[in-house]
Amino acid sequence: MSEMFRIDDSNMPVALGSALRVPSYAYRNWGIPEGRYRKESADCYAIEWEGGSPLQMQYVVEAITKTGLGNFSQLLRDKNAEVVSSIVKNSNKRINYLEPGAGVSTVDLYKRLEKDGVDAEKIFSSLVEPSVERIESAAETLEKMGLKRGKNFNVYGGRKDTDALVLVGPRSQDVVGTVAQIHHHAYLDSPLGILAATLDRGGYLVSSDWHNSLWEHPNRVYEFLDTFEWETKDQDMEAFCKMYPMAMDKSPPVTGPDKNANNMIMDFWKGWADVRKNAIEKGEFNPADDILMLEAHKPVERYIEEGKNVGFRTYTNGVQRLMDDGVITDNPMPLVEDSSILQTTVLQK
Repeated sequence: MSEMFRIDDSNMPVALGSALRVPSYAYRNWGIPEGRYRKESADCYAIEWEGGSPLQMQYVVEAITKTGLGNFSQLLRDKNAEVVSSIVKNSNKRINYLEPGAGVSTVDLYKRLEKDGVDAEKIFSSLVEPSVERIESAAETLEKMGLKRGKNFNVYGGRKDTDALVLVGPRSQDVVGTVAQIHHHAYLDSPLGILAATLDRGGYLVSSDWHNSLWEHPNRVYEFLDTFEWETKDQDMEAFCKMYPMAMDKSPPVTGPDKNANNMIMDFWKGWADVRKNAIEKGEFNPADDILMLEAHKPVERYIEEGKNVGFRTYTNGVQRLMDDGVITDNPMPLVEDSSILQTTVLQK
């Protein structure tokens, strides 16, 4: 509770976290000076994920499937694996692959490589993950699949994605794959710039991520919180409005697939509230596995805009080949019908 721009959310059905977690371009709506608190915003995410166990991600999957929307986490992992596998398969050299936020998605990638008939020796993976427990669990699974540390992959547990350039060196990678990971940054320019610097010319960044605009305005969050009931609701909602005065100002309207995305992310958090409550009531919930509701999810156009600023392009010969092969149908590619909530974006340097 020492975080800035955070109310006491200890009695709420979901933990909110600090408003420093929302997209930096929306800071003005939350009463935060733009361009400030870069380190603090990054620390908010590091604290959330570095101590979590594999159960943390299981809770996330349970929450989304509980809503009846489907396993969105698996959709993201599957598309990332398909795209990266295609790039590796069509390459005439061994690929250096960097995955920030590695884990289950890495295991799924190697399963896809096997399915596609791609020799595992054709790729060397550098796996970065702040949770040592989670990445070691994935590494053990990879070793059971016959892969070897130092020969097929390296693990960097306890490190952030922003450490990547120090870990692997500049222009050393051919592909960077990220699954539901880049949105863990209020500021996009720093992580995208660092990942771009790790890539050689012609290298790919494959991002499969959640996208919505719910967190751009405190009024959207206020109205969503108002759909819950809890014992200290009145005082907590008052504290929310006092901390974020624009919560009572009507937010700009959202329509079409973007509105559906906002509705779906709200459904996820309703599911998370139920999963969290059940685990707490059973005495099984470890606070280190909690996740915080205020997120830096952004419309996918923000990824493309910031990506172009650091030297990426969305339509290149390499991207066109992926489209010709049917691996992606558009760039960015929506993964859910009539909604922009899940998108795979391929950026080439």
